[in-house]
Amino acid sequence: MADYLNNGLTPINEPVSGHFDLQEHARYIGRMDWSDPRGPILSWAGSSIAIRFQGSAISLNMVVVERENTWFDITLNGGEPRKLHIGETGGVISIAEGLDPNAVHLFEIYKRTEAMFGTVQFLGAVLPEGGSFLAPPPHKDRRIEIIGDSISVGSGNEGKDGDPNIAEHENNSLAYGTLAALALDAEHHTVAISGIGLTVNYGDERVNTMKDQYELLNPLHAEPKWDFSQWIPHVVVINLGTNDNNYKIDPAEFVQTYAELVSRIRKRYPAAQLFMTLGPFQASPVKEHIYEANRQIREAGDVNVHYFLFDEANAERDGMGETGHPNVITHALMAQQLVGEIKQKTGW
Repeated sequence: MADYLNNGLTPINEPVSGHFDLQEHARYIGRMDWSDPRGPILSWAGSSIAIRFQGSAISLNMVVVERENTWFDITLNGGEPRKLHIGETGGVISIAEGLDPNAVHLFEIYKRTEAMFGTVQFLGAVLPEGGSFLAPPPHKDRRIEIIGDSISVGSGNEGKDGDPNIAEHENNSLAYGTLAALALDAEHHTVAISGIGLTVNYGDERVNTMKDQYELLNPLHAEPKWDFSQWIPHVVVINLGTNDNNYKIDPAEFVQTYAELVSRIRKRYPAAQLFMTLGPFQASPVKEHIYEANRQIREAGDVNVHYFLFDEANAERDGMGETGHPNVITHALMAQQLVGEIKQKTGW
C-alpha cells in the first residue's frame, strides 16, 4: 500500500530523472505571483496546483515567503484530502511513496488558508529515478470568481463556536464558493480577505477596503497589481457587507462604492453574469443598500447583474464555526443555493 502523505520535511537523495518544467508540467489556478522565475508565490486561499506523473513517489519543494502558518489540502488520484502544514522555512516535502511506478497519478495541492496566515513559493516537484512528468490536466471551460470576506474564505468553518479562530480550521476547499464551483464543473478564483468590507473593514478601518484590495496580486502588498487579462470569469459572485454592517455607514456612499466596484468588474469582464449577494447573515441596513445598488445598476442598463440573499444561517439546527462564522454545514447549504441561482441565470 502506498505510504501516502509523509507529513515531514525530508531530503531527497535519489537521482532525479525527468526534468520538471514549471510551465509545462503543472496546471495553476488562482492569482499567483510569477515575478521570480524559480516559481510562483501562492497567497490567496483557493490557489491550486495539479501535476500528472508516472513514478513510485513524489515530493514538492515549497518554501515560506511570509508568515509561517500555511495549510494545504493535498489529494492523490482523487482520494480523500489530507492536510499539509507548511511552517518554519519549508523545504523538500515527501508527499507520497510506494506508488505503482507504471500507473499515471494525479496529484493536487490546494491552499486552504488565506494570506494573513502565510504565503509560500512553489519551486517544483521531484520524482525518483525512472519517474516522468506528464502533461497536466486541462483547465475547465467554466470560470467563477468569488469576491468576499472571511465567509467566502471559509474562516473557522472546520471549528466550532466558542473556539478561537486558528489557521488549521480555515478550509477554503469546503467554502461555499468552492463547493458551488465543483458542482458546476467550473474553475474558481477566491478573492476574499477576512475582515474586509466594501466601505468599512472590521475594526472600523476605512482604508484598504475591497475596492483597493480587489486589484492586488498578493493581498499583503500594494504592488504589483493583478493582470485581469490572465483569467476572465463567466460568473462573478460578490458577497460583501457583513463587516460594514458593524459600523456606521453612509447609505449613499455604500451604494455608490458598490456601483463603482461593479463598473470596474464589468469593464474587465463585459460578458460575465454578476451576482450581488449577502449572507448567510442578512443584516439590515446593508442588505437594503445592496438591493438599491443593484436596482440602480440594472436601471442604468446592465441587466446581467443580479441580486439575491443567502438563506440565513440556522445556528440552533446546524451549529456554527469559530468566532461566529458559518461552519461546513452552512457552507454546503449556501453552495446549493448559489448553484441554483447560477444555473437559473446562465443555463449551466
